[in-house]
Amino acid sequence: MKKMLVAAAFGCAMAACAHPGGDKRADHVFVNGAIYVADAGRTIAGAMAIGDGEILFTGDEAGARALAGAETTIVDLGGRLVLPGLHDSHLHPISAMPIETCSLENRPRPLAEISAEAAACIARIGAAAGTPVGIDLWNYAAGNQPDERLQTIRQALDAASAAHPILLFGSDGHHYGANSAALARARNARGERVGLSAATLASDFSALAPYVGVDRAGEPNGRLTETYALEAISADEWAAADIERRRAAPDLLTAVTAPRGITSFLDAAADPETLDIYDALEKSGKLHARATLALYFDPTAARAGGDVDFSTTMAKAAAIREKYKNAPHIKATFLKLFADGVMEGDPLSTPPTLPNAALSRDYLQPIYEWDDEAAWVRVKGYVDPASAPCAVRNLDAAAFQKRYGFHPAQCARSAGTLQHDEQTTLDYIKAGDAAGFTFNIHAIGDRAVKTALDGIALAGRDGGRRRHIITHLQLTRPEDRARFAPLGVYASMTFAWAVIDPQYDTTVFPFIDRATPESLYDPDGYYYRNAYAAASLMRAGATIIAGSDAPVDTIDPRPFVNIEGAVSRAIADNPPFNSAEAITIEDAIDAYTINGARALQQDELTGSLEKGKRADFIVLDQNIIALAKSGAASRISETKVLETWFDGEKVFERPAE
Repeated sequence: MKKMLVAAAFGCAMAACAHPGGDKRADHVFVNGAIYVADAGRTIAGAMAIGDGEILFTGDEAGARALAGAETTIVDLGGRLVLPGLHDSHLHPISAMPIETCSLENRPRPLAEISAEAAACIARIGAAAGTPVGIDLWNYAAGNQPDERLQTIRQALDAASAAHPILLFGSDGHHYGANSAALARARNARGERVGLSAATLASDFSALAPYVGVDRAGEPNGRLTETYALEAISADEWAAADIERRRAAPDLLTAVTAPRGITSFLDAAADPETLDIYDALEKSGKLHARATLALYFDPTAARAGGDVDFSTTMAKAAAIREKYKNAPHIKATFLKLFADGVMEGDPLSTPPTLPNAALSRDYLQPIYEWDDEAAWVRVKGYVDPASAPCAVRNLDAAAFQKRYGFHPAQCARSAGTLQHDEQTTLDYIKAGDAAGFTFNIHAIGDRAVKTALDGIALAGRDGGRRRHIITHLQLTRPEDRARFAPLGVYASMTFAWAVIDPQYDTTVFPFIDRATPESLYDPDGYYYRNAYAAASLMRAGATIIAGSDAPVDTIDPRPFVNIEGAVSRAIADNPPFNSAEAITIEDAIDAYTINGARALQQDELTGSLEKGKRADFIVLDQNIIALAKSGAASRISETKVLETWFDGEKVFERPAE
């Protein structure tokens, strides 16, 4: 690594020197750099001076050196790129803490390997029989190939242990894998332990059936979607053990942020029960980032006389907001709302489990077949719910499938579902806005996006003036993209997902656009044209911000992988996904800096390297602007943060290699 040169500066210590920063002397002057200021003109300055934790000057070297005193250090950047500290506008930092856990590391693995890893985990941690065992970062959408012995994730985990309830936590936070011992824990509404089975899915747990994958016999295959099913099997026992390990090592939260250049973040769904981790870190003086908390409450949990009681929820949220009112680096001014679920179906279930994200049209019903050469599934056709076979009622599932080649449940029509009924969603947004909170709204499907916008519009009509965030935006309708700017809504995306990923795409594309055995991708299809439509949103006037959603997909927030995805719509040597929706490198950097600061309501404090703002910035090992402009955007993801500065202090320095 090329060392940056540091020396004492004496040349401009006299009172006669010009002082672009006023009367303040600089603690540090940085020269010979490419400093992206993130101001309105997208200035790239050569030098910068900082003092007392703030930016004193950005501009030319002479102006910066004019602020040097006898104790000022001069830092020669060696031409390196400096950016404002990054804002990760969708992060789960507590869950992303790198504690020791059993993890599948999001690697696609066949069932036999998953089984072996689970057994090794149990042996390594020495779990007593009956102790619940949790395993993180299961790649639910790729891998999981069966063999002659193991056909389902349930069988794979049963082979690992029949004596331990095992739960795999999917890398997206919405999918789970369970063995028989875990499924057997399910209790019905009367508190009786009856387990999840074909029989109970038709009786006690009929409402959960859409979220439980099944095999050809209708028995649960171990795949669960969303937290509804987890509540039935008392999954809070797994969560409690996990959070205690995180409480024991609060310093690890900063390990998530500082090495990646993240100096501000939105905790996208902050659990009020775990805020003591932030308190411990702040008290120790080691919270080297500005934390904005989007407090998560179930909108329907508080009730009065059978009706939803938002006032109780708002009172709890307001008390937390007040607690952090004067905290130097923490504020709790946001609320989290889930408008819907996820857009991944499960082609390995029989019938394939449909996505549950709220869509503006019915999902298609693809028929999958196994492709030995690819060691994965492919689409061989589609079910027409209006066809004659779908009118047949006198055959059981096995006989029906043998005769017609698909499962009778695939005759069903579904457009997914909102997380809460529409009126509850609208009312919660209105109540939160009226109580002075800004929302971070999870919306995956286009109907969920529309509903979120409707709620924000209604709140504004009744006097609301907050600029809310809608996050994910996996699918948006053109007419709704035009609503973001007038409503002042920030559009938050994880750009590492706005790319081609063939195995994952098998779980999404065929449910919305018609695929063939030869190709998943239809450039004229609805999903292809409207997924992660960043450029279209910008053309409509929307402000784009960026978030990693870590530890979803990976515990690494990987900002430069996301920036590469934003600019090229491609990572990992795959072809680009709808390159018309790519944005410029400056747009991508602004999404991570000044736009993020505006969305988190702190742009007067940080987000750009303008005079008077806090000295939050990072030094990179390569110039990502030059890479993008020279046709080498595929190298952006290799970028490393050499230094992270927060409040004028260096809080991270990458060791020399």
